[in-house]
Amino acid sequence: MFTEKSSSNEKRLETMRKNLSNIENKVESILSKDALTYNDKMILLSCVNVSFHTSGKIESIFSIDSCAACDFCQKMIKNASCNPLIICGLCYAAADAWKEAAWRRHKINARIFSSVLFSTEELKTLNLHTALLVRFNEDGDTVNETMSRNYLRITAAFPRADYGYYFKNYPEVEKGLIAEGYTSREKLPKNVRFIQSSVLIGFPSKPVWFADAVFTVYPDAETIKNAILNGSIECNGKKCMVCGFHCYLRNRQSTAVNIAEYLRCNKAAREKIMVAYRNRIAEISK
Repeated sequence: MFTEKSSSNEKRLETMRKNLSNIENKVESILSKDALTYNDKMILLSCVNVSFHTSGKIESIFSIDSCAACDFCQKMIKNASCNPLIICGLCYAAADAWKEAAWRRHKINARIFSSVLFSTEELKTLNLHTALLVRFNEDGDTVNETMSRNYLRITAAFPRADYGYYFKNYPEVEKGLIAEGYTSREKLPKNVRFIQSSVLIGFPSKPVWFADAVFTVYPDAETIKNAILNGSIECNGKKCMVCGFHCYLRNRQSTAVNIAEYLRCNKAAREKIMVAYRNRIAEISK
């Protein structure tokens, strides 16, 4: 029985990989052209993976994801090897054991949206017609200005939805905003909340001008308790619906709010991170 089950799983895995390879080859074939036709663009958009989450933290939310294979994420992951406080060192999307299908589909997303600038009308062909809440970059980050502009145009193509745009690579997001005419907080799209993810565990990043919130992961119960006492909003880390989809629906403030989440990792990793955290606190206090 075990042998039969293993054989069946291997066949399904082989089929999945073959199908993904066909999509990857189709995308690369189109992107290699000197000029794209309307039909080429429609084929590319048909290859984009739009997910609706029926379980997990972002249950009831659609997501359009990038991939941790992008240059920015790979640089951050490399930097984390020298600094355990860099949150990217714990990136589950980059783990070899993570679901291969999702990882490869998200890589296709990043390839398409970072290479071709689509019109708002063209983007209306995406499977978001029933979406009320959408997250950009549950996995990965914004690769370049073109991807940022495509994301922003998606929010215009489906205006009845509310969006949480998560990012660390703020220079590319900013380029996209400016190119699309969003040059001040007053001009930012009303259905988008820009969530800036802090690079360092336990240390909120300085908010950029367009950030509606700064999302920081804290290393232990004491540090997150202190953050909440100092005005941070607690993210329970389990389901967005528990707090009422705060990141997506909160009214825009004049300045960014702080959101605190408890670090989820094994004991050994937490201990290593706490040592680095205390050392940094000591350096700052000198």
